[in-house]
Amino acid sequence: MKAFEVHDVAPEEFVVRVERALIEDGLDEHVSLRLNGDELVTHFRWMGVTELRYRLSPVGNGFRADLAGQNVSLFHAAFRGPFEEHFDDILQRVGARSA
Repeated sequence: MKAFEVHDVAPEEFVVRVERALIEDGLDEHVSLRLNGDELVTHFRWMGVTELRYRLSPVGNGFRADLAGQNVSLFHAAFRGPFEEHFDDILQRVGARSA
């Protein structure tokens, strides 16, 4: 997702929810999510590293995340579509809605 919103959940709780979902899906060894100041940083690690950085801004009792930067591993480019779809499904499962 290029941008998403999460209502009624703070970024810290959202990260915990995503981490739990990653564990449930067996992706926790390859995907991590963390807060870094006003950014949400996602790392995909598997034969290279891809990083997505989302700039956070408050929206009501939740937040909006806008893709602010990305560094995609050359190896990941071929698998990017299916992997991003699965990750988007995880985000939606824990409360994110495409903005």
